[in-house]
Amino acid sequence: MILVLILSGLAAEPTSPLARCTVCHTKNGPPLSLIYRRYLMLYSSKERIRTRMIDFLRAPSKAKSAMPEGMKNRFKPQEHPAFPPRIAKEAAEKLIEKEDMIPRIDVRKK
Repeated sequence: MILVLILSGLAAEPTSPLARCTVCHTKNGPPLSLIYRRYLMLYSSKERIRTRMIDFLRAPSKAKSAMPEGMKNRFKPQEHPAFPPRIAKEAAEKLIEKEDMIPRIDVRKK
């Protein structure tokens, strides 16, 4: 019984869609904050960023990667697992929410 519980816990999905990303990106992938900044630089609007991230997560490929060529060669985006549509959308939204810089900007005069 204990063995079944342990194995089912190991096979369980991460609790959040973004947790699926952080599992690999904290070990050997580029940091998610760097990826978000790259997308922000290339696509500038949250909607375009979201669309491009979802597109990549659903069908990863070197051609769809927003990373520079050197990073593509180092991290092999074509080996990235494909995510189901709902998970890809939720992961992209969570990353945008987590890394968005607008709430961090304090425009009040000090």
